[in-house]
Amino acid sequence: LRAVILVLFVFYALITLIPFYFLVVRSFVPTKRTTELWLVPPPAEEVDLDARLGGLATFLNLDIQQFKARFGIPPEEFVKPQWSLRRIGEEYGIPEEELRSYLNPFIRFTGWFVLLSDELFVPALVRSLVLTVAGIVGRNILGILTGTALAGLRYRYQRAIHGAYMLMLVIPPLLVLLPQYVMVQSALALIPKYEVMGGLTRQTAQMLAVLVFYLAPTPLSTMLFTAYISRIPGELEDAARIDGASRWQYLFYIQGPLMKIPVASMTVISIPGIWNDFLHPFLYMDNSATTILPLINTYLGTYSSNYQVIYAGVFLSILPLLIVYIAFRRWFIQGAMAGAIKG
Repeated sequence: LRAVILVLFVFYALITLIPFYFLVVRSFVPTKRTTELWLVPPPAEEVDLDARLGGLATFLNLDIQQFKARFGIPPEEFVKPQWSLRRIGEEYGIPEEELRSYLNPFIRFTGWFVLLSDELFVPALVRSLVLTVAGIVGRNILGILTGTALAGLRYRYQRAIHGAYMLMLVIPPLLVLLPQYVMVQSALALIPKYEVMGGLTRQTAQMLAVLVFYLAPTPLSTMLFTAYISRIPGELEDAARIDGASRWQYLFYIQGPLMKIPVASMTVISIPGIWNDFLHPFLYMDNSATTILPLINTYLGTYSSNYQVIYAGVFLSILPLLIVYIAFRRWFIQGAMAGAIKG
């Protein structure tokens, strides 16, 4: 039995890790060979000296100014995009081996070079992290408060409010997308200095607008916290009031520590949805100040796309989520198992 369980665990681990492995492999596959299946990173290609500089700049996201500075070409001198590397070497006396040694890493690691050298990548990662943490904390706090107000559903108004939350289950999100967009943009336009592109006011307002969607109680959080708080014996609150505790003291010192199960469940469910959200940042945030997934989307061009950058970006966007689950797995398990065993 132990051998069978061990085999199942190994098999499950391999199935879980295979997508991450293929993401890493694909980040080393050149764009022109992206339609081919590769189980391991392909061998590095030799630099074609007959390739045109304009094509390399497009497919490798090569910075022409850095290229000029590296080989001593005056920055004000125009290098024609249709010139081949061989002609550039002959024109400016650049040895072919120097051209190959400079461009070889770009062919092999272009995805990682472009992504990590992009000055927008780290700020986008920080914005995703801030929005995720704030959204998770706020959603749990508001869920506890909503569940406390609706616990037991003793009164007619409580059932009406609970029913309004449940009505969100049958309303397609795309049906209210346009009215939401118009309302949010109209509200943002009222903020002073919002029209200044790249300004701190504009970026902060856009982040807060997106955060509002993450903080909004969902039918799942309402059901989860309402059902759990309804099972807490009312004698606990009565005893706390007899001892002189206020409603907030009871909520913070007595009911709060009992919320491990719904908080852990809501956190595990909400983290992927908030971290991997593409729609709201794409609609309400500028491309120069957005989160990680809309930033990766900007590498998809109309006429050409650098798929090495896209695969590298997707892998790096998943990596923090994986680290969080590994680092806090014990906390998640303890929260989910709390109360499962008597005593």
